Amino acid sequence: MSWMLLIFSCAFAAKLEDKYVMKTFENGQLYFVVPYDIPSRTAKQKALSADITYKTTSNMVTMNLSVWTDEELLTDSIVLVGHERLNITDFQTFFIEKDRKLWLHRYSLQFPWKYFNLMYADPNPFSINIYSVSRNLQFGFSDKQWHKEQDWMNQILHIIASNKRLYKQK
Repeated sequence: MSWMLLIFSCAFAAKLEDKYVMKTFENGQLYFVVPYDIPSRTAKQKALSADITYKTTSNMVTMNLSVWTDEELLTDSIVLVGHERLNITDFQTFFIEKDRKLWLHRYSLQFPWKYFNLMYADPNPFSINIYSVSRNLQFGFSDKQWHKEQDWMNQILHIIASNKRLYKQK
């Protein structure tokens, strides 16, 4: 019985390792959470793809978003709605390009690490709202999806917190 638990644990750990990369530097680590999809709550809209970068020497997290739409967006703001509402107007648009029938928009935003932790600690799923002149788009997990997504991200957040404590001791 215990060997089955070990196999299950190893299989799960391998899946978690596929979700992020950690690089160690002299004064801390850099964590990169590979792109993952956040489903659209807007009808007939493709999921948003997000990736996360965090350096343990910083109090900010960088979230990069890829959004595909059937029309070009002139985005005004990106709002993260979770435990609290965070309105981000100083995001960076890396590029907008036409990819066959769809427009690809690539955004980068920074916000406090503490807020990112609160987003994933909340029992209710957060949403990402993109506001533009022509459309408002909403992305977020269903309650059923949320617990699965929240579980793997919280494991990564726990690893980051453990390593931050380790480097504070040195």
